[in-house]
Amino acid sequence: MSLIHLMQNKCPKCHQGQVFSTTNLFSFRPAKMQEECSHCRQNFSKEPGFYWGAMYVSYGLATLEMALTYVFLISIGIDAFDFLNLGVCIALVLVLFPFNFRMARLIWLYLFTNLIES
Repeated sequence: MSLIHLMQNKCPKCHQGQVFSTTNLFSFRPAKMQEECSHCRQNFSKEPGFYWGAMYVSYGLATLEMALTYVFLISIGIDAFDFLNLGVCIALVLVLFPFNFRMARLIWLYLFTNLIES
């Protein structure tokens, strides 16, 4: 899996076309996926319910982000059981939701396009 192409929102097969209509993964505009790659015609909607598994990837991303934030807050001296830690972690996940949504779908698509169809 090419991390650079994944972060650039590129097609997992040809690395030319865009998967989402917006190129910015941090955009708060609604995420609209292309039906297929504009370059190689790779189908991005493989079957109904295909992206349900991306929820697990999104959960993993959010958990990693919260864990890193928690470790950072502890390292700068904020108490381990302070409500500030919880508030910051929840706010971070809410702010990063658009990124996590798009990134989880891209990771899921890359995994199944590159591993299963190879």
